[in-house]
Amino acid sequence: MMKLSSMLLVALALGAADVASAGDAAFSLAAWTAPDDAVRETYALLPDDARDARTEAGRDWTGISGDTALVLGAQVTVAGLVYLLPGDVTGASTAEKDELFDTWWRHVRNPTWDADPWWVNYVGHPYWGATYYTRARERGFGPVGSFVYSLALSTLFEFGVEAFAEPPAYQDLIVTPVAGALLGAFVFEPIRARIKAKFEPRWYDHSIMIATDPIGALQAALAWAFGLKPGFELQFRPRLAPARDRTGSPVAQQSPRLGVELTLRY
Repeated sequence: MMKLSSMLLVALALGAADVASAGDAAFSLAAWTAPDDAVRETYALLPDDARDARTEAGRDWTGISGDTALVLGAQVTVAGLVYLLPGDVTGASTAEKDELFDTWWRHVRNPTWDADPWWVNYVGHPYWGATYYTRARERGFGPVGSFVYSLALSTLFEFGVEAFAEPPAYQDLIVTPVAGALLGAFVFEPIRARIKAKFEPRWYDHSIMIATDPIGALQAALAWAFGLKPGFELQFRPRLAPARDRTGSPVAQQSPRLGVELTLRY
C-alpha cells in the first residue's frame, strides 16, 4: 500500500514538473495569490465552488468530506486489486481469502506492537500523518481539528483495510497522528506558506506542494481529468516586470508583459 502511494506521489510530482517547465504557461496545484491581483482577469472554464469556500471564514466540511471519501476509496480500491491478484503473487491461499472477514475481525480485536522496518514506522507513517494534517489545514481547520482529522484517518486505516492483512499497530496509531501533526505544523506549513507567497512559483515549488499535500493534488487531477469537482482555470493576465534605466537601476514605471497561466486549484 505504501509503495503504491509513493509511486503515485512521484508520478504526480514528475508530471507537474514537466508541464511547469514548458514555456511561460504554468501548471499550479498550489493556490497562491499574486501581489497584483487587481490587474489580472480570470476566465474560469468551470465554476469553482471549492475555491470560493476557501475564501470564507470557517471550515470547508464539503471539501474535507470529499477528501476523506477519496482517501478511503483509494485504500479500498488498492485492497480490492491486491485481493484479486493470484495467490502466488500475494502469498494468500484460497482458504485465507475465504476467511478474509474472520481474519479482519480477529485482527481488530488484537492490536499489537508490529516489527515493521524503522523507516516505515518512523518516516513513512509520520509523512502520511502530516499529509492528512495539511489537507485539513487547507480546508480551513485549525491545528487541533487538523490533528483530530489525522488521528481519525490513521485509525480508520489501521482498523480498516490494513487489518485484513495484519493487526493494528500501537506505534502506528500513536506516531502517525502525533509525529504527523508536528511535521505538518512545523515543516510542511512554513514551506507551503513561503511558496504561496511567491509571485512566480517554479517547477520545484509545484513539486513540493504536491509532495506535502498529495491528497489535494490527486483531488485536483481528478477534477481536471473527469470534471468531478471544478478547479480548472485558464488565466490571462499581464506579468508586470520592473522597468530599468540605461544604467540598469530600477525605476518606478513598470512595463507589462502578456502571460498565460494554467492553474488547477484545490
